[in-house]
Amino acid sequence: MKTKSFLIMALFALFFIVSCKKQSAHPQLTFSNNVAQGIANSSGEYTITGHISSVVSLSKVVLTKEGQTTPFLVDDATAKNKNEYDFSYLVTGITANTYIIIDIFDQGAGKITQRFLITIK
Repeated sequence: MKTKSFLIMALFALFFIVSCKKQSAHPQLTFSNNVAQGIANSSGEYTITGHISSVVSLSKVVLTKEGQTTPFLVDDATAKNKNEYDFSYLVTGITANTYIIIDIFDQGAGKITQRFLITIK
């Protein structure tokens, strides 16, 4: 009887340990209309819009033109501490087809990277 009780308690303990594992969930990004491409206007401007959701509060969003090392936009104010965030970022100076690298960081060291293509007319 003692062995049977011990086995049942061991199974419950194992179940509890396995079911309480911390799951890491990285931020999720969706662009408006689920389109990861846009056309710049005649002035070389385009506004990237979409939605970010994250289980862990956001830390910042960083936008960089592909091939450059310095970001042209670091949003560590409006995105910070949000779990749901509708964004709208104006990109200027587009003179050729350009990929925008969007890095999204959460406060739990999670990160995702997405590319957005802006083409010219």
